Amino acid sequence: MKTIGVLVPGLFLSAFLNVALAETTENVYLGFGFSSLSLDGDRVFDVPTRSPGHTPKTVNLLLGYQFNDRWAVDATWGTDITNNVDANQVSINGFRFFGENKWKPFVSAGLSSFGVDDATIDRTEQVQAGFGVSGALSEKLEFRAGYQHFLDFSGESYHDDVVTIGLNWHFGKTKVVPVAQAIPQPESVPKEKEVVDSFELLVQFDFDKTEIKSAYKPQFDQIARVLKESPDISLTVEGHTCWLGSDAYNLGLSEQRSSSVKDMLVQGYDISADRINVVGYGELRPIADNNTQAGREKNRRAIAAILRTRMVEE
Repeated sequence: MKTIGVLVPGLFLSAFLNVALAETTENVYLGFGFSSLSLDGDRVFDVPTRSPGHTPKTVNLLLGYQFNDRWAVDATWGTDITNNVDANQVSINGFRFFGENKWKPFVSAGLSSFGVDDATIDRTEQVQAGFGVSGALSEKLEFRAGYQHFLDFSGESYHDDVVTIGLNWHFGKTKVVPVAQAIPQPESVPKEKEVVDSFELLVQFDFDKTEIKSAYKPQFDQIARVLKESPDISLTVEGHTCWLGSDAYNLGLSEQRSSSVKDMLVQGYDISADRINVVGYGELRPIADNNTQAGREKNRRAIAAILRTRMVEE
């Protein structure tokens, strides 16, 4: 008596403590089944209620609640469909299921009330505990079969045994579908295109001079920066003159002008002399009309250009 009295509240307490661990959707279910009651022999005077011919057979209706894959509780009403002792039963049971398969064992415990006509005591209250097996016939239809032992706690100490089979229909029960994990997609590689940057140096000289005026310093700063950032780039400086003077003199003068530019980069910016080539074209490549003063001033020049490629995202 004490053992069952401890087992019943312990099972219900464990159920409520574990509801938070639910792995499936909770749902309500209705059930229909049959029970064979092997009643204590002292319940009905001179009636062998444990013999097969005199055991009550009840048809049962139940309403239950499935908390998750592990726990359920239901209330059952049953009435005798034989003419043996005309018994009826009302009970509430908690169930603990084990395993993850469609067919799984369970243990049960609960409280019940028996009414038996012509019995020594017409109605008694019991605690019960048992075991059984549950099988999923479909997503919503469950078969359940179990055995329970009942112990009266009204003072008479009746011992009863019940075997039950039934079908339960679960409403709103949904199959747990594993959440598909997102497949990591490779990061898209941004498209790139080639861009060419152009850096030009243009120095103009006074007539028959090779000195570089301070006004051109910003241009030298830029060209020197590019050369330092790109050590694989070399530079060619071209020197030019107007047509005043002999061809030979103008050729030498143009070479001196390109050398002045080189010296400025080497001495003023620490650019390696090996990276700078100089060439003089004299008066052979004018960019303006040598017949005018303005044109001749434009032709007295030294020029250099750097073309540097780089990749940028489109």
